[in-house]
Amino acid sequence: MNNAGITAQYGFLFQRKAFVLFALENTGTKQTFTFEGKDDVEISTNECIYSVKTADSNYIQVKSGTVDESCFCKIICNWLLLDKIPSDTLILFAENQLEVPISNVTKDAILEYILKGKEKKKSSIARKTYNKFQDIIETDRDAFLEIIDRHLQAIKLQVCSMDNLDRRLESAFFDNYCQDITEYELAKSKRLDRFISYINQEIDTALKSKEPCTLLYPDLIKIIMKTCDEINDQRYVAKIPELKKRVKGEATRLVEDNVIREVRQLYLVDKHDEFVIDGIVHEMLYKDFRDVYIAQREVEIINLEQNAYENFTTAKFSLDEPESFIPKKVYQRTIETPIGDSLLPDGPVYRKGCYIFLTGEDIDKDSQITWGDYDE
Repeated sequence: MNNAGITAQYGFLFQRKAFVLFALENTGTKQTFTFEGKDDVEISTNECIYSVKTADSNYIQVKSGTVDESCFCKIICNWLLLDKIPSDTLILFAENQLEVPISNVTKDAILEYILKGKEKKKSSIARKTYNKFQDIIETDRDAFLEIIDRHLQAIKLQVCSMDNLDRRLESAFFDNYCQDITEYELAKSKRLDRFISYINQEIDTALKSKEPCTLLYPDLIKIIMKTCDEINDQRYVAKIPELKKRVKGEATRLVEDNVIREVRQLYLVDKHDEFVIDGIVHEMLYKDFRDVYIAQREVEIINLEQNAYENFTTAKFSLDEPESFIPKKVYQRTIETPIGDSLLPDGPVYRKGCYIFLTGEDIDKDSQITWGDYDE
């Protein structure tokens, strides 16, 4: 297993959620939020540091994982590389408590770290910091130590675990942008997920152009209004292409494990892995829809799925007797049959997913669909 890669991806997830949190908790008509994802910070698989800048001159460093003395020196260097010395707050937003308290990291230790940058590669943050301040370091070291000290004095540490980060995101978003959702509690989480996905799209677009992502107040409000229109008590509009991409990895793992009944049933229909993965993706899309409504509209969901099962039995008995024992024939005749329920979104995507969902192991035997027989 590539633990380094997983650690890096976790770090990216943490810092992106932190960016969204600062935007939600500090939204104002004159506010601007900038996500810096450029190479001004030295990045390694276990020391991912990103910066966020707000219009009121808060410079925020986001760090998941461990912050030891070396990592803290890198964070200071990143602030030193700003175009100007900040007069406002420097915020270190860390997932965990620092291994060494800020008060124990001396100016001399930071200077020593920068001096060692002379021997490091040009892309390292220590080398960049040394190059920027080389003249003052060599001519007036005390003055440079004062610059470091001003940065140390300006730092405010915020420690926030991933769980607390998620709770703060929910609190900020639900309280301010989900007051209209009164019937389907899960729709609030779905709306927050959609909002975060749109912010991630903005970040990805900027990073592809090797530019920081800057969000103005109108940008944030436009995205919020879009998500509110798509997910509310009256409707749940899923972005199917986006959802497919998001769940395909999990669907692939389920197919590779070949444990759940849905997978084994689909293999009876078609032996190709891609067909089975696509079927599980459709089931997961249906589950996404189902999860939103099951608590408040359980009866309608149960009736919907009963209608789907009745369609399956009708489709199977409509086939000639030899064909009724061929899984592919039974499957094809079933999934082309509309379920005819107003709650289910139009189109074949959710319909196909519903039929596949009903082949699951936990489905009541009186409603369980079977494409064909195999040795259980």
